[in-house]
Amino acid sequence: MSSSHITPTGNDGRLNPLLRSVFDKLDVAVVIANLQREIVMINAAAESLFQYSEEEIWGQKTKVLYASSDEFEEQGRQRYNATASETSIYTLSYARKNGETFEGETQGGPIHDEHGELIYFVGLIRDVSARLSAERTLNSLHSITSNQKLSFNERVDAILELGADHFGLPIAIFSKIDGATYTVIRAVHPENALSPGMTFELGNTYCSHVFEANDVQGFHHVAQSRINGHPCYQNFGLEAYLGSPIFVDGVRFGTLNFSSPEKTRPFTGQDIELVRLFADWIGNEIQRQRHLDSLTSARLEMERIAATDPLTGLGNRRMMETSLKKEVARAKRYGTDFSIAIIDFDHFKRINDRFGHQAGDDALKAFASIAQREARDEDLFARWGGEEFIAGLPCTTSAEAVKIMDRLASQLRSVIISDDESAPKLTISVGVAQLHGDESISSLLSRADDAMYLAKSSGRDHIVIHR
Repeated sequence: MSSSHITPTGNDGRLNPLLRSVFDKLDVAVVIANLQREIVMINAAAESLFQYSEEEIWGQKTKVLYASSDEFEEQGRQRYNATASETSIYTLSYARKNGETFEGETQGGPIHDEHGELIYFVGLIRDVSARLSAERTLNSLHSITSNQKLSFNERVDAILELGADHFGLPIAIFSKIDGATYTVIRAVHPENALSPGMTFELGNTYCSHVFEANDVQGFHHVAQSRINGHPCYQNFGLEAYLGSPIFVDGVRFGTLNFSSPEKTRPFTGQDIELVRLFADWIGNEIQRQRHLDSLTSARLEMERIAATDPLTGLGNRRMMETSLKKEVARAKRYGTDFSIAIIDFDHFKRINDRFGHQAGDDALKAFASIAQREARDEDLFARWGGEEFIAGLPCTTSAEAVKIMDRLASQLRSVIISDDESAPKLTISVGVAQLHGDESISSLLSRADDAMYLAKSSGRDHIVIHR
């Protein structure tokens, strides 16, 4: 192609119309300027991008396209001057005719003729605002979801705010849907008009379309859409909506949705993938938390079983040994009273031999039931072995412990274990010991045990204190 094909024709400085027609076939915006950086041609893609017609902008400085006049000057120093040698790729902010700004990926620089003479400057511009915004949003999402200092609700709130900002939709809701009931779990609203726990009929929300489609749904201008008769539009006047279902373990849980009373730009495929990604994270987090809760419950249940006597439901010896260490240490640290009581059924072998092991088991369970009913919150009761029980009594003197044991013994005597009139009353022998100074646990237990055997040798059905 000779130089006449790319040089201005006539006296108006415009490029050859044939050259313009070639540029119009490109989907990238093309701006060509003369050496004074005055626009001599823009193609159809540039007209669409900047919202100027070529007639409006021809002859104006390219400064009119920049979001910042300082940037216009800076680019003149870097790329659009007689000493610049080649084009390069960069990204900066541009402005449309209506003042709206966008990020443009640009390949620009000088054009030389076959003699090496500078004849024009050219810029090829693509709007990459959506891509860059999505990248920033994804980076923010990663920062939110990986921040273990935030609670689940705090991370959800941050995601709602992030999505509201990214999509330009100020109302954001994380909902749970049970049948026809739509419940707000977390929400962001510019007027704080939504709060957790609020409920609506699903059919009165745009989310009904999400559940019907079982996929992301978006309406950027409801008044001109197929759902302009929807109750949500009639009642709340929401013009724009973007929502995704939330799945937990493959089951629909609720929705993540964003909306606005103002219409917005058409939603892109990128918007749909982003809102789906947000919803997937929430669903996966709920699923993960459920699994953690299940594991925690299972662990606690195993610990409870390991520390519980299966017959009576009281703690077992292992539990009591652990608890005694803590309670004795606490009593010593704070100088408070602490007493223990060792309790043994009287003539228990006779009960088993005469009335059967079931009667013996019933007797043990009867004592456990009385102990659980009468014990204070801080009291500890456990089956110590066979027909023997132990009580740990924080902030209790030996005299106070005797009163507690006397109440238990009195109630136990009224328990009937057999229809046989000859069945004996249930009685217990109890030894009580109060912690002395820096006494060891083994010493405390030994003294209580000695007191219990003294109660036995004194005729049974007695409570004895070891001083």
